[in-house]
Amino acid sequence: MKVRPTGVTLIGILYLVLGGLSFLWSLLVFGVGGISSIFTTLFTFSPTVSSSFTSGALGMLAGAVQLAAAIGLLRLRSWGWYLAVLGVGLSVLQGLLGLFSGGIFTFVCTFAGILIPAAILIYLLQPDIRDLFNIGK
Repeated sequence: MKVRPTGVTLIGILYLVLGGLSFLWSLLVFGVGGISSIFTTLFTFSPTVSSSFTSGALGMLAGAVQLAAAIGLLRLRSWGWYLAVLGVGLSVLQGLLGLFSGGIFTFVCTFAGILIPAAILIYLLQPDIRDLFNIGK
């Protein structure tokens, strides 16, 4: 029986939280609930964000991938490892798209949204973690 390292458990829990938040935030970007215009006005220089559909769709996809990756990581499945790496890539892409929406809050979130996934990727690519998920054999 494989023992799940604490780092994998933390990343799995992080993906559960971030996946849920990403999914909910993307619903706001799409305009569900009527709160999105308030957040857009507060955190951007322009009340209209031209890439809201793209950003919302990408956020929902990232959220779904992160939630699935969390389940796979916590169960030590190789597909969970692959989805976690894909989720890292989608998070970085979503963060880069966020740079174009303006606002200082967006910039700070984007900076953190690129550093944290990079740290996760470095951890997941460690040989002992890859071996745990039977990656590269």
